[in-house]
Amino acid sequence: MNIDEEWMQCAFQLAKKSEEHNEVPVGAIIVYQNEIIGEGWNQPILSHDPTAHAEIMALKNAGEKIGNY
Repeated sequence: MNIDEEWMQCAFQLAKKSEEHNEVPVGAIIVYQNEIIGEGWNQPILSHDPTAHAEIMALKNAGEKIGNY
C-alpha cells in the first residue's frame, strides 16, 4: 500500500464514524509534510450545523492544531 492509500484509509475510518452517527459517511484529512494536521467527519445532523461537513471540520481542526487559519 502506498502512502496515498494509507491516507485514504484514515479518511475511510473517519467516514465510518459518520456512519455510526447516522450521518452521510464522509471523512476528511489534511496532510502537511507527511503528517495529519487536520481531520474531520461529516456531522451536520448531530451538531445541528449545516456547515459541519467533513472537509470544513478538517479545516477547523487543522487551524486549531497549527494555531493559525
